[in-house]
This record gives sequence, structure tokens and C-alpha cells, in this order.
Amino acid sequence: MTLPLKDMGGQGCALVGDPNYYKRFGFRNYPELVYEGIPQEFFLVLPFTEKIPKGTVVFHEGFKANR
Repeated sequence: MTLPLKDMGGQGCALVGDPNYYKRFGFRNYPELVYEGIPQEFFLVLPFTEKIPKGTVVFHEGFKANR
């Protein structure tokens, strides 16, 4: 059984993707939150609270592709 991220206590969701697609779901760019090595326009965030985090995002190792 999977629980929605917000129900699990998440503060928001961050992803790398097509801004034209994800902005329709409320995702947007926040200059104060970055993912190094990715152009800012493709790093999108959907906060679940009014407070926007600041800093550098690091994704879990499970999201890294083997090359």
C-alpha cells in the first residue's frame, strides 16, 4: 500500500521534467531551491506548505541511473 507523499509528512515534491507539462499540476520554479547540474527551468517544486525551503536538493540514490 502506498500513501500520498503529503499524508506521509512530506513538505513538498521536487522533480526534474518538462515545465510545460508539470506546471499545470501546480509545480513551478523556485530560485532559492536548486538541483545542481540541471537547468533551473527543468527543476520544479510543488510545496505542500506556505514555507518554501531554500538550498540544494539531493535525490535518493535510487533515482540515479546506472551508466
